[in-house]
Amino acid sequence: MRIRRWIAGLGALALVALLASLASCGGGSTVAINGGVGTGGTGISTGTVTGFGSVVLDGTPYNSASSLYYAGTDQDAEEQTTSTAVGLGDRLEIRLDANGQPTKVVIDPELMGPVSDLSANGFTINGVRVQINTNPAAGPITYYSGLNGFSSLSNGMQLEVHGAFGLDSSGQGYVQATRIEQLPSSNPVTRLTGLVTHLDGASNIFQIGNRTVQFSAATQISPAGQALANGQLVNVWSNVPPTANGVILAGAIGVRTLQGSSGQTQIGGLVAQLTGNHFTVSGIPVDASAPTLVSAVQGLFNGAYVVVQGNAIATTGMLVATGLRAYAVDPSQVELRGTITGFVSPGNFLVRGVPVDASSANVVFSNGSAASLRNGAFVDVVGHLAAGPGNVVTASSVNVHGAAPDGSTVDYQGSVSAVNLASGVFTLTAVDDGVTQTFQVTLAPNVVFSNGSQAQLINGANVEVEATKTAAGLQAYTVSYQGVADASDGGDGASTPMFETQGILYNLNTTSFEVNALTIQINNVVPKGGTLANGAKVEVRFTQSGGQNLAQAISVD
Repeated sequence: MRIRRWIAGLGALALVALLASLASCGGGSTVAINGGVGTGGTGISTGTVTGFGSVVLDGTPYNSASSLYYAGTDQDAEEQTTSTAVGLGDRLEIRLDANGQPTKVVIDPELMGPVSDLSANGFTINGVRVQINTNPAAGPITYYSGLNGFSSLSNGMQLEVHGAFGLDSSGQGYVQATRIEQLPSSNPVTRLTGLVTHLDGASNIFQIGNRTVQFSAATQISPAGQALANGQLVNVWSNVPPTANGVILAGAIGVRTLQGSSGQTQIGGLVAQLTGNHFTVSGIPVDASAPTLVSAVQGLFNGAYVVVQGNAIATTGMLVATGLRAYAVDPSQVELRGTITGFVSPGNFLVRGVPVDASSANVVFSNGSAASLRNGAFVDVVGHLAAGPGNVVTASSVNVHGAAPDGSTVDYQGSVSAVNLASGVFTLTAVDDGVTQTFQVTLAPNVVFSNGSQAQLINGANVEVEATKTAAGLQAYTVSYQGVADASDGGDGASTPMFETQGILYNLNTTSFEVNALTIQINNVVPKGGTLANGAKVEVRFTQSGGQNLAQAISVD
């Protein structure tokens, strides 16, 4: 395990706590900075998802099993969702309890809307400029979902953009993208992030860049009781079209502030408004005047991606830094830990929903080889985003475990039997590449169902669970009903291997589409649950023949 280099003063007790926290991470390739914030008091962590095993935020791992998850929909700025909704490159806000365990995770995109002003240097959404990052020393590399990469973008395309907010030399806001996801063209939601200017309380309007935002008594402003003010960094959500003159009608406004919060805090993002040893990150003012941080501060500049740890001051919203790491000195790699799903070949499989390519002869394998990779295998993957497409993690090392360790996060798909809803238990039978595994599954208190409800958990149901592996079986906190049948057998019941993948559809034409860097021939299959469209989430079962992937069943979420 590689320990991140934090520029901070650690006393003897702090060092003991650090080593204890590393020991509790379970080994493997998941990298701990200091085990997360919050131990000994409540905490907040915001930043970019750089891996899974549980959830890794700018190199710091957090338990994914204990929390409730929330994301915006076309009906609400914040609705409960599943843990599997979290994607690589997402921007998250994590609330932690006194023991450092996550209690609430919010998926928090910066922008949603149509692309405009597309150029070689980026593009604009809702008047905010988006920059692409291909340099790991400048922050998390831009990850693409439902796209081949930057070359797939076009003006008018609906996107969801996660990223770090910064200010350019002229004081104009921009977003350095960490994840760009294609949305269906029917997307009704507008998201806009920027600094409040020209606030007019009498008329209930303000501006972000050149865009006017209208709010009302019905607009949800969070944190509760927070008053709007010029200079605040806010995220605006709307599910109604802008007015004819382009005014955005805010349904919800989230203010990026630590006012009212106290305790240990971690913030990852771009440095802005740097003056001496004071600056802002994601709208949060930072005091980095601690003597132990002098050398780190001297290397900072506006636009540098940093991860700051410290203590929040409730009265002022200031983050008093005790630790500081710059990506320019120590960038985060992509780290994935979990069970393989969607295995097609060593060059295309999923770990925690992220496409991985481990086919290179330069990949370093431990406790196995490329031949050991299959659905259900538990692996640690360290790698980087491919320089070209940016939608696949290219593995540099893969550690293959003989079995999933107790306490690890696992994903299994299979059929349900022996359901006892009163006790919250059932049996899951997963058949992966001829290997049958049977698990007793217990529903966790925070379990969330996707594509259905608990009432649909009946014998014969086909589900995928995300769970914590225990000595007694699996404790599931996400149960997703599958729209296509189990892919454990062949397409003809005997000799033809059947494969399965799921993700966001792109490059649709009359005969084929792409998903997870695979070209799928539609093969005259009629999709279940909806119509094929770019940006739609799909599950696909397919066979291979003549070098082509031939769909046998398609389900649209």
